[in-house]
Amino acid sequence: MKSKCVLYLGLIVPSVAMAQVPTGWTFQIQARSSLDPGIVPLNLPFPSSLSGQYVSLDSDGSVVTRVVLGTGSATEGFFYGVGGVGSVIFSVNSPNGPAFSVSNDHRNGLIAIEDSGGLVIDTGGNTVIDYPPGGPEGVSNFNGMTMDSLGAICYRGDFGSEDKNIIDEFVAGVRTPVQLSNTFDGQYSFLFTPRMNEARQVVGNTIPETGASRRIVRWEADGSATTIAETGAMWNAFVNSTSIADSGDVAFSARRDADSIWEVVWSDGITTKVIADGTNPDISNSSIANFPPVVNSHGLVAFRATDIANDSTALWIGDGTDLVKLIEFDQLIETDLGMIPLGFDFGGFNGKQVTSGVIDFNENGQVAFQAFLRNGTIGIFVATPTVDPCPAPPDFVDNDILNLQDVFAYLDLFNGSDAAADLAEPFGTFNLQDVFAYLDLFNAGCP
Repeated sequence: MKSKCVLYLGLIVPSVAMAQVPTGWTFQIQARSSLDPGIVPLNLPFPSSLSGQYVSLDSDGSVVTRVVLGTGSATEGFFYGVGGVGSVIFSVNSPNGPAFSVSNDHRNGLIAIEDSGGLVIDTGGNTVIDYPPGGPEGVSNFNGMTMDSLGAICYRGDFGSEDKNIIDEFVAGVRTPVQLSNTFDGQYSFLFTPRMNEARQVVGNTIPETGASRRIVRWEADGSATTIAETGAMWNAFVNSTSIADSGDVAFSARRDADSIWEVVWSDGITTKVIADGTNPDISNSSIANFPPVVNSHGLVAFRATDIANDSTALWIGDGTDLVKLIEFDQLIETDLGMIPLGFDFGGFNGKQVTSGVIDFNENGQVAFQAFLRNGTIGIFVATPTVDPCPAPPDFVDNDILNLQDVFAYLDLFNGSDAAADLAEPFGTFNLQDVFAYLDLFNAGCP
């Protein structure tokens, strides 16, 4: 929502800060699993299940997720889709147990999937790069694998009874891993699964050998490290998983030491801000600790938690100033079968659930998630923020019409020294150059 000002000519009035969190969204279903013979699935075979699977989202809005199959010839596979069209592109028959982890990552037409090692495939299901266990670092049982657009992967690998965080790639055909950290050199006694961005910055939660009980660390590609947060005077616990944007910004969930309130936190490595916390009347405090948040380079953080009003899971997006609930129980959503309410009541301990698995966020502000539908099926959705046809500036009244009311609203902001009115250099000061800059935008009209 944009700034709304009451017009009092000649007076300086306070203004409301402009929000950066989109309030308008469109939803597109990408696939839908079904175990009910009476309900045909979308873009998946029957029977199939998406329950508890992770979804990854690329910058073009394409999604990848593992799917459990019951076709007889395959027990599991990976779905790839974009724009509402997709299919299972890779499958295996492993009747004695899962062959692949629920986690995956994909960028630039490449998809990283995780077994005891790692495999990079293309969107047709063809193997592009194979990272078997062992290699120069002698590691096995890869965990938390993420990937850059060139197919380099990052993971935590077992090294006997110890662990290593590794960036692994092939250079001129030679496997060339780089070790970022380990549990045997005296720095860390445990490493939680890491996450890597396009710049090969890696973030992970750790248990240090000395000092704080937990420390969230961001490593650069050369192995140098920055402490993002640690337990002590401010926090006494962190959620095991973290998230990193291509900008290097990090999101994590932490429990405050003073009052045991959980909060979702953003950090750039220097400053932190709280996106949301358990004092919010809509959010169940303890539920924040159940799943990790995700972050993009625009300062936006998405997370799932329990919505108190509906006693069910929901999904929020915030920037530290504004918080928007994206999906919730009973919300109608467009599917291939028409409008269906979100959420399913399992009864008993599980109760009412909306989200299934872990969500993902891309740099274009799109959010991918899996959700239970009222008919008992599970859908994969991509939420895309709608574009304001006439943003502020110049449309400060937010009615998509430019007239004198917008000029008066701007002048109110200017008189109040609101940052939204600071449109010309030198920034941080308010003078006629800002007014002239606004009038240029006003005369240019809406985009």
